[in-house]
This record gives sequence, structure tokens and C-alpha cells, in this order.
Amino acid sequence: MVFEHEFIEYTHELIPVNWIVHGADHSAGTVLPHWHTSFEISYTYSGKIENYTINNVTYQTEPGTILFINSAEVHGAVSSYCADLEALTIQIPYEFLSKLIPDFEYMRFDHLPSGNLAQLNQLREVLSQFYHLVRREPEEFLELQLIRLTYELIYLMAKDWMHREKMPINSNVYQQHLGQMQPIISFIQNNYQQELSVGILADHFHMSTNYLSKLFKKSLGLSVMKYVQLVRINRGQELLLHSEKPIHVISDIVGFPNEKSFRRTFEDVFQQTPKKYQLDYRKKQNGRK
Repeated sequence: MVFEHEFIEYTHELIPVNWIVHGADHSAGTVLPHWHTSFEISYTYSGKIENYTINNVTYQTEPGTILFINSAEVHGAVSSYCADLEALTIQIPYEFLSKLIPDFEYMRFDHLPSGNLAQLNQLREVLSQFYHLVRREPEEFLELQLIRLTYELIYLMAKDWMHREKMPINSNVYQQHLGQMQPIISFIQNNYQQELSVGILADHFHMSTNYLSKLFKKSLGLSVMKYVQLVRINRGQELLLHSEKPIHVISDIVGFPNEKSFRRTFEDVFQQTPKKYQLDYRKKQNGRK
């Protein structure tokens, strides 16, 4: 997933939300920083996500953890293989919430809902019901059940965890900086195998290196080259787990100047050497067969 304005398609005619179910097979890897206009809920039903970042604040999830991501907040994740991961993402259109909640542009949700345990458990129960419904075979009146849960979920969030701000906080949905980033990020995604530097990127987009560096830091909280490294290591991790290519070949394919640089960056992201990460993943995969 790239750091750009992600256009989410809401394809179900009756149900006004989008959902994604996450399991062990896709637990290892990186979700590169990205944003979208929709409000997002991340619910860890079992297992854990080691490094979930929202607007430069990092969380580690465990069973029962709920995270709220407001519209246009940059978020991403890095995690190792987790055999018992079961998680749910629900995305609610900004326009839909605006119709339901008066002055929604002034409203904000804390990233990590906390406080009253009874309220939290009520929210977890609704999310668990939603998770089980979308995981099993479709049943009679599935749409009605999901619609009911969607409205109940929004009601609980608005009642217990919504705060009004003095200034519009969701007006950054179309903010200039995120819009400027899109073509730059797309270019990096398409050319990560080539030689890239702050100077090369600044020249290509007719910016000064200072302006480009500040733009990345303000929008993403990362330096330009740190993001380039994340894109490369994301692709390198995929090749490491799903190909038989040796590490020195992988490092060259994904644009690192040498194997040492690839190893150092990989260890920074995953806290393991590439070889140990690969062996641990395959051992856990074999254990599930």
C-alpha cells in the first residue's frame, strides 16, 4: 500500500462501509504509510500487530485492541509473522459520517479508545459480531445484520469517544501537502529500483531539496530517503519470503547499493537479520501445515 490518497471503493449496494479481514498469511510485512478520506477502525480480534503508526505515534496491538484513524491521517504498520492473527479493518466514508453527525468537520476520535471498561467491551462485542459475520458463509439477512451493526458501531463511537475541537480538524482531508505528495510517492513506487536521492527527486519535481525534505517531514514524519528505504525494504521482504533468490540478489533488485545496506535497513525495520526472519517465517509456515 502506497503513501498516497487511497481511493476506497464501496462496492456493496446496501452496506455503507468497506471491510477487510486480516489473517496469519498476510501478517508479516509492512503496510507503507498512506491516507484516505474515510474514517477507519482497526480491531485486533486475536494475535498482535507489532508496530501500527498513526500520525507518527506508534501502537502495539493485542487481542481486543481498537484503533481509530480519523480522515486523512497518515497510518501504516510493520509486523512479523503472527500465526494466530485475526484482525478486522472497517472503513466508513467521510461523507456518510458527515450526514449522520452534525458538524462532523469539528469532531475528532482518540486513536486508542480507553476509559470505561463496560463501554469498551460493548464496542468490542459489536466489532466481534461484525468480524464473525463477514468471515463465515453468507446467511439469510446478512445485509440487515451488518447494517444494524454499522449504525450501532457509529452510535457507540460518537456517544463515548468523539470530541469536539475549536477548529475544523477534518478539513485537512484535501489539504495541500498531501495532494503534493501523491505524484512524488507514485514516482518513488515506480522507480525504487533506480538510483534515487533527495537531489534527483527535487530536480524531477522542480523543487528545492530543502522544500522537498520539509514537505516529507511535515506530511509523513519521515525523511525522503527513509521513505525510499521503506519502499525498497517492503519489496525486499516480499522477495525474501516468497522467492528462492539469495539476499545479495534481492538487495540489488530492490535498489540498495549493496547487501550490507540492505541488511542494516532490514534489521532497523524488522529487528532481525534477513536470514533469521526468513527462517522463522518458513518454520512457522511449516508448523501450520
